[in-house]
Amino acid sequence: MRYKILVNGGSSALLRDFFVNSTGFTCMSTSGYWTDLSAHYEMFKPDAYVCIAEYADVQLISQIKRLKTHEDFGSVPVVVITNEDCFELYSSENENEKLIDLILSRPITISTISDKINRMFRSIEEEKERIANEQERIAREKEEAERRSAAELEKKSLGVKKHILVVDDDKNVLKLLKSALEDRYDVTAIVSGRMAMKFLESKTPDLIFLDYQMPVETGPEVFRRIKKLDSAKDIPVVFLTGIADRERITEVLSLKPQGYLLKPIDMERVNETIKSLLG
Repeated sequence: MRYKILVNGGSSALLRDFFVNSTGFTCMSTSGYWTDLSAHYEMFKPDAYVCIAEYADVQLISQIKRLKTHEDFGSVPVVVITNEDCFELYSSENENEKLIDLILSRPITISTISDKINRMFRSIEEEKERIANEQERIAREKEEAERRSAAELEKKSLGVKKHILVVDDDKNVLKLLKSALEDRYDVTAIVSGRMAMKFLESKTPDLIFLDYQMPVETGPEVFRRIKKLDSAKDIPVVFLTGIADRERITEVLSLKPQGYLLKPIDMERVNETIKSLLG
């Protein structure tokens, strides 16, 4: 991609050298007069404005401020190439004001100028991509939240029971929870993490009780896989664990589940947990 650069130069030699030897740019020159500058901006639609100046003086800063606040030019990056002492003076006096996107101090070679400007463009593109990805992520999360909210409203309107998934290799635990909860909730009991992940490919329960210690695939491993599923990552997960020592509890909590329950199962605690998470 060839970037379009609008160039205003007080140094005829450096300006000429920039036009002849800079790489990857299509250049157009302009003067420092606002009428010329604004007309050339409008006509050329540059990707950046490069000003080669002897001094970063008040007039130059005023002009750049005018550009940065203009609705058509404000997003176009500004590069200033000036003497080293002016560079230091501007930086110290304007450290809290981001007017100039890139300041290059003279003496400097054209190849260095080209490299610095290309790096600036890459940084800008990476930031745009990051923002776009973040906006896309937020949009997906919003869409998923709206979908879940709509599903919740539909369940309430139809009088549909909340759906609880219990994953535990101990069939006695599965039987206990299913028999104790199935009058008020739709309960699915599954004996392994592999089967649970298969289930979650097509179903979205409202709450998951997950055994922390299971053979083949442990509770933490299943938990991490659940959190990678777009359709399941927001489902509250409560661990079931039979080990109550401080080190293990700390280990459980480090995964940031929505809760944990100790075995043997205390149904009063189970009901309190369900009420706190599902209402």
